[in-house]
Amino acid sequence: PMLDKSSDTPGFTARAAVIAVVLSLFLLASSTYIAVKIGALPWPIVFSVIVSGGIIKLLNRRRPVNIHEINVAQAGASIGGLIAAGIAFTVPGILFLNQSQGLQIDWPNPWLLGLLTALAALLGVLLSIPLKQTFIDQEQLPYPAGTAGAELLKLGKAGGSQMLAIVVFGAAAALFALLRDVYFPAGLSFPALAALGFFIVLYPMPLAVSAGYILGPRASLSWFGGAALGWLLIVPLLIGNQFEVAAARSWIQNLGMGMVLGSGIGFFFTYIIPRLRQIFGPLLKSRSILLRLFPLFSILGLFGLLLIGVPFFAAFLTVIGVWMMVTVAARMTGETNINPLEQFGIFIGLVIAFIYHLAGLELGMFASFMIVAFVSVATAVAGDAGHDFKSAAIVGTRFRDIIKVDLIAAAAAGFAAPLVLESLRSGFAGSLFTDLMPAPQAKLVASSIFGFDYPGVFLSGFAIAFGGEVINHLLPARFRNRVMIMPLGIGLFLGLGLAIPIVLGALVRGYIDRNHPQRYHGGLLIAAGVMGGEGIAGFSAGALTTAGLAFTSGAYILMGVFGLVLLAALGIKRFLPEEKF
Repeated sequence: PMLDKSSDTPGFTARAAVIAVVLSLFLLASSTYIAVKIGALPWPIVFSVIVSGGIIKLLNRRRPVNIHEINVAQAGASIGGLIAAGIAFTVPGILFLNQSQGLQIDWPNPWLLGLLTALAALLGVLLSIPLKQTFIDQEQLPYPAGTAGAELLKLGKAGGSQMLAIVVFGAAAALFALLRDVYFPAGLSFPALAALGFFIVLYPMPLAVSAGYILGPRASLSWFGGAALGWLLIVPLLIGNQFEVAAARSWIQNLGMGMVLGSGIGFFFTYIIPRLRQIFGPLLKSRSILLRLFPLFSILGLFGLLLIGVPFFAAFLTVIGVWMMVTVAARMTGETNINPLEQFGIFIGLVIAFIYHLAGLELGMFASFMIVAFVSVATAVAGDAGHDFKSAAIVGTRFRDIIKVDLIAAAAAGFAAPLVLESLRSGFAGSLFTDLMPAPQAKLVASSIFGFDYPGVFLSGFAIAFGGEVINHLLPARFRNRVMIMPLGIGLFLGLGLAIPIVLGALVRGYIDRNHPQRYHGGLLIAAGVMGGEGIAGFSAGALTTAGLAFTSGAYILMGVFGLVLLAALGIKRFLPEEKF
């Protein structure tokens, strides 16, 4: 249910803004690690609702809690996770090309990258303003994650034992992950099967189990199906036909990348063409807003792109592309809960590269990466900000309060993003782009810029997935999305090591949905805690390595910290009244 009007009670306070910034930086760090670790980033809204509410309840002690203040703090906190996706899915591709192709593409200056990221995030927030009236107030698109967050707020399930549950499971997951990375870093392999062409490595990864629970059975089973098809059937057949192991892996990964991009572009066209008026109408109707904002933020976006090294014409086309793609991202997210942000960036990057080719101009690889990153960050924020707007509309929080905190968090997390990337780059230099940290989206971005080992295979995968999306769109509603093509392509790309724990989480979710639906939110709470805990443990270990500590020394220090946190949380929990969740 939507409230007729916003509350007169203000939600934006200095305290809410500070909590939002601190949590957005936490989610920026943990989500960046999660993004390169599993190649997926579930929405951070449940985590941010519970933790924001818990902090405010602690600060209020026994005084009544302002639900709108929690809503504002939660909205700003989520921005950090969105910026993490836009950066982690794109910029590390530079490292991939330098490692795999022996190139010397410069790593971006952290100050200029911070400015570029902050400008893209701010542009995403501001461009989402004219979309709210149409997509949320008039059409009332579902924005499922935002609706779920609002329901938690309305039920009072923010803070208290809910937050302690997140802390307990998060600290336990962090301890497990650190012990695993010290004593069991490579997972469990099966040499006898590898000799037959079956490459299976099992990774004990609570993070992936939690992701499978959140993604649900349909997406996770499609992911597992792709992994099984690729690595239990196609790869052994290729090796049996005289392919070297490395060549067979590259072949199947090129097929998977083609299917991921083909699915994204296919969905893009089947989704947009029937909805051109609904998608772009809000921008055309909001001429007064556009006339006020377009000159300033177009110039700022151009300025950031030019400073970092993107040619003027390409920078101009990038800003125009952002204005188009954020609108598509907002509607797609509102209806489907899917925001393929890096594919919006790839699409605009390929269009600009094609225009440059026709004009006989040269566009360097570094500039192409910055274009894709800028578009990805803007579409991540603009698309998923709708979840915050939806939550605010349901509980009655003032829209302008959400915008204020989103702008503050976007600036803070945007400027901090390069520092997080640098910690990841230095702390996990030996693990990036291996099975331990595959970073598939960054590989896809890199390959779209440089080229593929097997371009024919990539194009075949693209065509199969594009055609599959078209056919899926034409099917009767009850038959659609029985198999989800994009997760299937990700499974082909990443293999069984991640697919197995992900499908285990999905099976738990399926059992709960069928037999104990009232326990769904409890499982969601545990999953959010586990993802946050393992994510921040991984990032912290990398940061300590960057600071000069040996990985094992840093891991032991963190084990002590998380062990104390776990003991303290368990001690506090004994004195709280029991709450069912």
